[in-house]
Amino acid sequence: MRTMIILSAIPGSGKSTWARRYQAEHPNTHIISSDDLRKTLYGRVNNFDHEKELWAHFLESLNSFDGDDVTVIADSTNLTNAYRRYYLEQTPSFERHILVCFNIPFDICRFQNRQRENERVVPESAMDKLIAEWETPSQETIDLFDEVIFVGPNFVSEKAKALRS
Repeated sequence: MRTMIILSAIPGSGKSTWARRYQAEHPNTHIISSDDLRKTLYGRVNNFDHEKELWAHFLESLNSFDGDDVTVIADSTNLTNAYRRYYLEQTPSFERHILVCFNIPFDICRFQNRQRENERVVPESAMDKLIAEWETPSQETIDLFDEVIFVGPNFVSEKAKALRS
């Protein structure tokens, strides 16, 4: 079955880690990461000079995999219901659509963001903006997906868990 998994969370929540773990456990799974595409196409994950082209390439990449038994993970923030619906609607060749939302406290995301490699750290001002944009998935959006998975705070790093104790 052709499956599209759309990740949804602010930076530092563990989207890419979750995607890599899923891929390791499920054969024929491919990850399309907006950060990795920026690095490949424009030399840096934090090069935001070509966003229109990047997102066109992202969508094209999501739809580029052939075969009856393939899973593709869309690894980008998808913070709003509009983006979640957009990627569902723009990937009609997939028979199954799964939304994975990360329910990680913002302070943990900020902490984990600061633990990243230098070029992958999202500036605090951008984190504030992204947190402000976050929308909890509406019931209308949830109903469009075949499955919705909520990843909770137990998924975070041991260092981050220690922060909460």
